[in-house]
Amino acid sequence: MTEIIRTEGVVLRRRDFGETSRIAVVYTRDAGKVQLLAKGARVPKNKFGAALEPLSRGEFVFYWRENKELFTLTETAAILPGRFIREDAQALPYGLAMAEATDKLSGEGDPDAGLYELVASSLAALDRGGPGPALLSQFLIKLATRLGLKPDIGTCAACGRLRPGDGVAFDVKEGTVLCRDCRPAVGDFILLSPATYNYVHTLASFDPSRVQLVKAGPYVVEQTLSFIRAHLRYHTGLEIKSLALASLF
Repeated sequence: MTEIIRTEGVVLRRRDFGETSRIAVVYTRDAGKVQLLAKGARVPKNKFGAALEPLSRGEFVFYWRENKELFTLTETAAILPGRFIREDAQALPYGLAMAEATDKLSGEGDPDAGLYELVASSLAALDRGGPGPALLSQFLIKLATRLGLKPDIGTCAACGRLRPGDGVAFDVKEGTVLCRDCRPAVGDFILLSPATYNYVHTLASFDPSRVQLVKAGPYVVEQTLSFIRAHLRYHTGLEIKSLALASLF
């Protein structure tokens, strides 16, 4: 059975197909991650325009068929072209990292409206000039939560007390924290300063559009991003290759 699907989506990546067409991998609100064949998309003045650019958000109309992996795109219209992200060298690696993490950690045809809203709102905040490292850190923390991998950084997993003023050690394997008195001398730990501990909690409670209001020094932001990347790497194998671009600028 063939069904016409009309839904919003964010382009995660694309590749050329044949001599004139493209395949876009799109995370959609209603159909999850799909591969869309845009026939003639490489022809000058084609009907798809900027809507197939990576990191752009648009409305997509395509023919869906059960047990198929590739669907023919018939119409699209850009909602948020994402031009600022693609043209700003500081923002681009973080936008691509969000798209890469979404692509690698989501299955095809498995819709999650909450994940779509997270991707769309995070990229929109970045496109408005929001802070890339902070937005990516928040995105990965919330993504881990949606995957059922929320890091437990409440109280000490050993003694149950909360003493972030001394700093805590995040146990990558267990996904929990240990206070200074309880952590062993050796282990797979990431030390979180008191400022980082508080920053992580604040990020998790803010909307992406307000992340710029959360003040933190570069070290705290860097430590936060390092901690959540290590957590996802251990539990999912996620390696975000796009972030290598950040070191070039």
